[in-house]
Amino acid sequence: MPTSLVLASRSPRRRELLAALSPATEIEILPPPDSTERSLADCHDWPSIEARIRLIAQEKADAVDALLRQRPVSRPAILIAADTAIVVRDSPGRLRVLEQPPEDDTWQKVVREWFQRHYLGQTHWALSGLCVRWPHGELRQAVVRTAVTFHDASALAGALEWYLATGESRGKAGGYAIQGAGSVFVSRVEGSLSNVIGLPLEPLREWICEAPGASPRD
Repeated sequence: MPTSLVLASRSPRRRELLAALSPATEIEILPPPDSTERSLADCHDWPSIEARIRLIAQEKADAVDALLRQRPVSRPAILIAADTAIVVRDSPGRLRVLEQPPEDDTWQKVVREWFQRHYLGQTHWALSGLCVRWPHGELRQAVVRTAVTFHDASALAGALEWYLATGESRGKAGGYAIQGAGSVFVSRVEGSLSNVIGLPLEPLREWICEAPGASPRD
């Protein structure tokens, strides 16, 4: 029997990325019932940030796995969960995770400060925790890091205010979307581009290929 994929996410971007690996008819979207997640605000070094984002992805997988166990089994399913964060240098020896901008009217001020202090002319990182559970219960996890470098402000006169006016920053981790208008700021990406968008396809495709009955796209 073919294996389906269950994506434990509300993100339309992750759904679009996963569709590059499998037909949409083989993908089920089943978000965790509680959208509340652990914060990364108190994590300021790579070991603590990576451990926390790995835990967040696993907790998403656990919550959806509990939902799957409550219904009749119709076909084997590979459960996929992920969480992505933007990490910047806050000061020498100290990192900072930039989550989504505030939902109130201060979001433009906050995102402007992020760009001016942490992004323009500098390198930051997109970090994803990936958790995959096979139908027989095996669990695989990875943390994927991608370095993203932005152009210097001198090469982008007026671009920041234009970008804020688009409203694209709202609801985005780190306040920008590399797959959208935010791409104008990017001068270099080192590593997985899909990881910056929200789902590292390279390890995921490798894992899915190993699952019995799976048939990921080329």
